[in-house]
Amino acid sequence: MLTDLYLDVLHFVMSRWQSTGGFGFVPTLPASVEDTYHAIRILEKILPVSEREVNRLQRDPRLREYLRSKVGEQAWSSRTVYQYLYISNFSQFVPDNKWLAELLREDPAQLPSLEGRYYLARIQKEFSKFLSADLPHMVDSSPKRGWRTARELLILIHLWITWGEPLPANAHELIGWLQACQAPDGGFGSVPGSTSFIENTHWCIEALSLLGSSPLFPHRAREFILRCKRHGAGFARKSEGAPFLYATWHAVAALDLLETKSAP
Repeated sequence: MLTDLYLDVLHFVMSRWQSTGGFGFVPTLPASVEDTYHAIRILEKILPVSEREVNRLQRDPRLREYLRSKVGEQAWSSRTVYQYLYISNFSQFVPDNKWLAELLREDPAQLPSLEGRYYLARIQKEFSKFLSADLPHMVDSSPKRGWRTARELLILIHLWITWGEPLPANAHELIGWLQACQAPDGGFGSVPGSTSFIENTHWCIEALSLLGSSPLFPHRAREFILRCKRHGAGFARKSEGAPFLYATWHAVAALDLLETKSAP
């Protein structure tokens, strides 16, 4: 069943590929770093269905030219820098080191946001080969740091794992809170009792997986994800929405986690 679904997804993703080498939000809009990142992550996740397209993209000089055309842009968030470096690594493109150093320069008097810390930590861990110097260790080592949403909790779990911090003693309470985010429709909201969306569903399932657990109702979660699939295309945030690359990425990533958990 997933093979047929992934063939639809493959066609949807490649319909967003632009002549400039990157991928766009819709076929009529210019390519963006974020959409190109999501497209590549989707194609990697649905292998081997997408093997030919992945090999083609890795060899296509237009993608490297697109990445080169972005050099000189300023005021990127650490998330955009991370996405750019992920694409660069995929396409074996080496970005300008001086430009990267400027993008990643932080005000020493101002601590980065939680999301900023997360992406800086991932850049340090995954793409240090692109950097001329190490980034500062900016993870809060205290497991008691506050969080408000499922995504913030997922980020904290990633940071604890990245830097070898122990999971908090109340990990079972975190699992219970995440499981309580599952709504009657099978999807997950950002907090218990909130509206379910595809991205929240992915974040909650991933956080539960990192904590060694899973949804209380995995079949309902899978059904919610599949209801977000648009006929002949990708996935929407909810069943009545339009399909987009970012929503499709969250859908295939969540499905992969559910399939892995259910495998014998």
